[in-house]
Amino acid sequence: MRTAALITAAGKSSRMGDFKPMLQMGTISIAQRVIHNFRQAGISKIVMVTGYNSEILEHHLASNNIVFLRNEQYASTQMFDSVKIGLDYLKDKADTVLFSPVDVPLFTAETVTKMLDLNQLLVTPCFQGRPGHPILIRSELIESILVWVSKVD
Repeated sequence: MRTAALITAAGKSSRMGDFKPMLQMGTISIAQRVIHNFRQAGISKIVMVTGYNSEILEHHLASNNIVFLRNEQYASTQMFDSVKIGLDYLKDKADTVLFSPVDVPLFTAETVTKMLDLNQLLVTPCFQGRPGHPILIRSELIESILVWVSKVD
């Protein structure tokens, strides 16, 4: 099975007042923590969609061996527009995509492996009844998601 991770990191972090992907979480940045969590789960293909401060973030993560895509319209689009960029890129390259925003670094590799073991088309982890991230999407759904979204736009 070809599994990939999609991390969106195009937003301006305007409510935070600081650039969230590069905030420190222990000895590494939040962005590095998300990448590390996916790697611990055995996922080697990782794609990150950047936008705001893209050059700075891409330089910061250059040694992590990930693919960077850009949402050039980050200032006027929503997070799902970055998801679409990533899914469009991965639709023929992965059987399963695990999606997480960069500012959700506290999931574990164990959560990811349990999600993969479920063999479901779509999986969202829950904690105390509340859905969270990462979201697992099987390739059979990706084209339908992209077509549906293009009709809504």
